[in-house]
Amino acid sequence: MTSQPILETRDLTKSFGSFTAVAGVSLEFATGQIHAVLGENGAGKSTLMKLLFGLHRPSAGEILLDGEKVSWRSSMNAIARGLGMVQQHFSLVDTLSAIDNIMLGAEVCRGPSLVGKLDRHEAIARLEKLLPSRSLAVPWDALVGTLTVGQKQRVEILKLLFRKSRILFLDEPTAVLTPTEIEELFSVLRELKAQGRTIVLITHKINEVLHICDTYTVLRAGKMVTRGSVSTVTIDHIVESMIGRKLPDFSVDRHPTTSDMVLECLDVKEESRAGRRASGDDGTLSRGKLNDISLKVHAGEIVGVAGVEGSGQSHLVEVLFGLRNVSGSVKILGKDVAALNSRQIRDLGIGLVPEDRHHQGLWLDESCFTNMVIGIEGRFLRGQIFQFRDLEKTTAEWARDFDVRASSLDLPVGRLSGGNQQKVIFAREVSGRKPKLLVCHQPTRGVDLGAIDLIHRKLIELRNSNLGVLVLSSELDELLKLCDRIYVFFEGRVVCEFARASFDRMRIGAAMTGVADGH
Repeated sequence: MTSQPILETRDLTKSFGSFTAVAGVSLEFATGQIHAVLGENGAGKSTLMKLLFGLHRPSAGEILLDGEKVSWRSSMNAIARGLGMVQQHFSLVDTLSAIDNIMLGAEVCRGPSLVGKLDRHEAIARLEKLLPSRSLAVPWDALVGTLTVGQKQRVEILKLLFRKSRILFLDEPTAVLTPTEIEELFSVLRELKAQGRTIVLITHKINEVLHICDTYTVLRAGKMVTRGSVSTVTIDHIVESMIGRKLPDFSVDRHPTTSDMVLECLDVKEESRAGRRASGDDGTLSRGKLNDISLKVHAGEIVGVAGVEGSGQSHLVEVLFGLRNVSGSVKILGKDVAALNSRQIRDLGIGLVPEDRHHQGLWLDESCFTNMVIGIEGRFLRGQIFQFRDLEKTTAEWARDFDVRASSLDLPVGRLSGGNQQKVIFAREVSGRKPKLLVCHQPTRGVDLGAIDLIHRKLIELRNSNLGVLVLSSELDELLKLCDRIYVFFEGRVVCEFARASFDRMRIGAAMTGVADGH
């Protein structure tokens, strides 16, 4: 650390009523370093960043900038002093150009600011003087909605440079990037670091921390549990600090795959309601719409679908459950499902872990018991009488099997952590439905390390018990870890298929960006 940290907290605390989200955290951020802040869901990472950026006011403690105590009245005060933040979900206007997004709120005008004309050429000239290298440049006049995810992220970073930010907070910056885009981002961050900027990464990807960061801080339950130099720390130490225990080694014994087909899609194309091919105004296929999709899942294998956001994964899930009009053939467990509704498709023997558990998978105000029997209530009917004792006993067994941690299953499921909510869904879809095909869309999104480990182990167990599993995930490392085969989607098409023996992170990542041969 330098003798004088650029940003410092002393016993920083934030309480919401009786709940303390950040408890006496003292840490330092040095000039010209990349510092990682790690922790599980609910550890206090987001609250700490909001305190530093002026989105929350501390209940106690101090924030020092350049050795001077500061008290932000709003984020505008923090921005004026050189702090900037890129949220995980970008705050860009798709219908404006890149340069207009960068200037938004800090416009460069010819003439008086309120009545003058935007001077985009001057803004671009100023930006290009600030760039550490041309690698950070984007097509200035292109509409943001036409840019790749990696380019959109660069626009967000350029917004901070345009406002002369010295300290950049990046929240889960690689969450939706391909491996190639991640390497490009890391190159940019190294250049910004070389310029003397301080970069704070809020992340859960420990391998990336070891790859790019200089220092780290781990939070757990609102408290700082460890910090230090990345050069002297191990993955095991960080994991144990984050969750309070060691995770056992993840070793996989893959039993042979059977020849039984549980899912087959052949030449699937989305159709408009009038029976015409779904398209945009210019006749091109709309973003994410499926076009000539063919894929298969056998019993006893895990098949992954990789692709950048908007490549068609969400559409595929909706097609499988009868929610989109398509031509071609979709067969589940040997049955053509074209004429079936969602309930009939589910009753064939298909389970679903949806992308958005809050809006698609759970009834947050209802109990864990209730959520574990949604859609399968008939299992607990004897004639017209609901068997509550049988329900409570059986769902308690399911909860134990998936390690659902709740003081009582009578609690509203909305009061559980994200990981435990996800385990409730898995318990219902696996133990309750006993499916022959399980579709998992973002199975570990927003889930802590312990729950991720359990979910991954359960998926391998299900695969080895002859269940067919389809996993759609934005986490390429997750697919590489779990899958027997991976299909790569790009703009609604299957552009590549990889068998496990030929898995290559960079080739799959390249295919995700449209390089069909993976080179």
